[in-house]
Amino acid sequence: MSDQEDHEYPVGYGKPPKSGQFRKGQSGNPKGRPKGSLDLNTYVQQMLSAQVTVTEGGKRKRVSSLQATLMRLAEKSLKGDMRAIEKVLSLATDMADELAARSEGRKIGGRDEEIMEWFKQSVRESDKTNRGEQGDDA
Repeated sequence: MSDQEDHEYPVGYGKPPKSGQFRKGQSGNPKGRPKGSLDLNTYVQQMLSAQVTVTEGGKRKRVSSLQATLMRLAEKSLKGDMRAIEKVLSLATDMADELAARSEGRKIGGRDEEIMEWFKQSVRESDKTNRGEQGDDA
């Protein structure tokens, strides 16, 4: 590099030298993520769905890791482990909140209810009118 180029471009924090910058049109990660490589969510999902053998009531059965973990948590809470009790209650509260939110989503507001009533009445009136016209034709 010549002295003239150094004056045009000051090198410093956030301004790397030209030799250390990517060339135009070239990515910083040219190969990218390999195809078929899994992300963290996929690994967690695989781990939680993996089948394990548990003994329940003297019988062995296969369940998912997630189900086995929840069974163990419930078992500990029933034995009086306060942290397990708090976690179970937290999960139950979250589940109840989600169910309540879902059921509220199904309810319609006052204005929507008025519109539905108007629509039902107009359909009934239309139905009565159509029945009367058909009776006259016969």
